[in-house]
Amino acid sequence: MKKIKSLLLFVLPALAVIYACNGQSGHAIKGTIEGAANLQVVLEQAHFDRTNVAIGKAACDSKGNFEIKNEKPFEQGLYRLTIGAKRTFFLLDGSEKTVTIKGNINTIDRMEMEVSGSETFACYANIIKDAYKNQFKTPEEARAAVNKGCNPLMKAILVSSFLGNNAASFMDDFKSSSEALNAYMPGSKYATDYASMVGSIQNQVAQQQASEVIKVGQPAPDISLPGPDGKVRSLSSLQGKIVLLDFWASWCGPCRRANPHVVEVYHKYKDKGFDVFSVSLDKQDGKEKWVQAIKQDGLVWDNHVSDLQYWNSAPAAVYGVRGIPKTFLIGRDGKIVAIDPRNTLEQELLKVL
Repeated sequence: MKKIKSLLLFVLPALAVIYACNGQSGHAIKGTIEGAANLQVVLEQAHFDRTNVAIGKAACDSKGNFEIKNEKPFEQGLYRLTIGAKRTFFLLDGSEKTVTIKGNINTIDRMEMEVSGSETFACYANIIKDAYKNQFKTPEEARAAVNKGCNPLMKAILVSSFLGNNAASFMDDFKSSSEALNAYMPGSKYATDYASMVGSIQNQVAQQQASEVIKVGQPAPDISLPGPDGKVRSLSSLQGKIVLLDFWASWCGPCRRANPHVVEVYHKYKDKGFDVFSVSLDKQDGKEKWVQAIKQDGLVWDNHVSDLQYWNSAPAAVYGVRGIPKTFLIGRDGKIVAIDPRNTLEQELLKVL
C-alpha cells in the first residue's frame, strides 16, 4: 500500500479563529517540545465537516515548554495541536484533566512523543507511530491497525486515515465504522458528519460505476497480444479459471507497490484455479523496463502481454481504462464478477472460488 497519508489533512483544514485562554482551571494540555523555543501553540477541536472549535493558545518558552488551560473539561473528540508550522491530531475521551506530551518539533507530526494523562491519546499516538514506522503492505495490515483503535470514534478516524486514499474499495469498512460510531455517540456531530461523509463517498462510487465501460456481469472482451517473448497469449484461453485481469506498467508506482499483494494471492490460490493476466501499458521503447519489472516484482505467471502503445493501448481502450492500476476479476464462465478488487482481491476471490 501507499505510504500512510492521513485523509484528515484534507477533511480538517484550519478555519477557526483562535481565542486566548486565561488559564484558571485544572484542565490543561501542556508539554515540552524540543526545538520549539518561542513558537506559538494553538489547540482546536476538529470535526469532519471542516469546522474547528478554538480551545486556546500559548507560546513556548525558551525551553519549549507550553501550557494551554481550559475553563471546563475537554469534550470527547478529535483535537488538532499546531506548534509553529507543525500539526498533529489526537483524541481525548473526555475524562482527562491534565495531558502532558514530550517530543521533538521535527517528529511530533508522526506521533513520536511521550504522552501521559490520557490513555486514549496514548493509544492513538502508538497506532499512528507504528503505522509510520512499519508501512502497510496489504489492506489486511491496515485493517489490523484500525482494529487496534480504542473506541469507535478512533476507529472511524483510522479508517479515514488508513483506507481513505482508495475509499471506493473499502466502502464496507466505511459503512461499518459509521454504524459503530453512531451507536457509540448517537446524534453527535461526529456521528452525523461522518455518516454524511460516507454517504458522499457512496454517491461518488455509484457515479463512477455508472460511467464504467465494462460492468459486472458482462462477458470479458478477449485480449490477444504478444508477451515479452513474442508469443501471443489470449485471455480467452484461461476460460474455466478465475482470472485477475490487471492493467499496469513498469513506470506506474502504485502498480508496483500493489504487486506484492497480487503475487501473494496468486501463490495462495493458483492451485485452486486462480490465474493472473497482466496487460502492460509500457511504451514502445520501454520493453526492457517491462521485462525487468516482471522479474523484480516476482510476477511469475506466464500471462504477460502488451502492444507497447502506452495510453493508446488497444485493450485499455476496450476496457475503458483511464488510470492504472485497473483490475477486473473474471469468473470461470468468462464474465466480470468484480471491478477494481485489487485492495479486496482475496475477499472477492473467495466468493467465486
